[in-house]
Amino acid sequence: MALDPDRITLCWPNVIDTATLSGGAWLDSLPLELVQDEILAVRCKSADAAPASTWFDITLDKPRPVQCLALPAHSMSATARYRVRIYGDAAQQFLLWDSAWQTVWPQLFATSELEWEYDNFWFGTISEDDRALYTPLLTVFADDVQLAQSVRVEIDDVGNSEGAVRLGRVFLSDAWQPKFNVSHGVQHGFDSATTFEEAGDRTEYADIKRQRRTASFSLDWLSEEEAYQRIYSLQRVLGTHGELLYAFNLASRPESFARTFLARQQQLDALSQPYANTHTNKVNLLEIL
Repeated sequence: MALDPDRITLCWPNVIDTATLSGGAWLDSLPLELVQDEILAVRCKSADAAPASTWFDITLDKPRPVQCLALPAHSMSATARYRVRIYGDAAQQFLLWDSAWQTVWPQLFATSELEWEYDNFWFGTISEDDRALYTPLLTVFADDVQLAQSVRVEIDDVGNSEGAVRLGRVFLSDAWQPKFNVSHGVQHGFDSATTFEEAGDRTEYADIKRQRRTASFSLDWLSEEEAYQRIYSLQRVLGTHGELLYAFNLASRPESFARTFLARQQQLDALSQPYANTHTNKVNLLEIL
């Protein structure tokens, strides 16, 4: 089903762990297979930044529904580009979907935030100086769900200052949207673990830790099928430890990037049935870094 750009999207399960990876040129000490490790800080690294080194194929054990690909914890520069092709067979003879070449970093700034003289005034794109201020995440959504057995990912980042590309994880999954969107009252915030020590003169010293994004929302109009084939299954399969990709909306707006992240469930709230044929559930998500 084609995705509604103005509706919440949840993506799971990640099928990368059972896939076979190949292609490109990656360091023996930091091989491509590290993207199958759930710890994002453990990153693979290409031998150099040439496009011949930074591509890879994902071959699944059998045809599976695929509509979302994400690359969290990447090191791609502000000018990097990508291309994703989805195939229905392992030999890559049956092309299902092609993203064409796109920029890795989307629009992050509204025109009203920028000065006329800025280089990024017209497009609101990120600068290399600002890149460290944002959590890197590339998300790619196919126009429709594809029954895929192979995916090719190409990266063009020859200008990377490190002279190579690092990837912390590959997320490949189906995507789901509820028939009726989340209720009003969605909350987006941050979970801060920063602590303070106070000296005798009351001077505070902060032990600064990275903040994690949070999202809390209520799905109040679920059908019985959605409740048990989707949400109940989501809780059963992922628990509070499994990864999912959350996107508040898919529209090409600066706010979309801030409300899209890799997450886990903080708690598992029970499904409720307040009315006949209507189920509700509250979802609380915490960003995975």
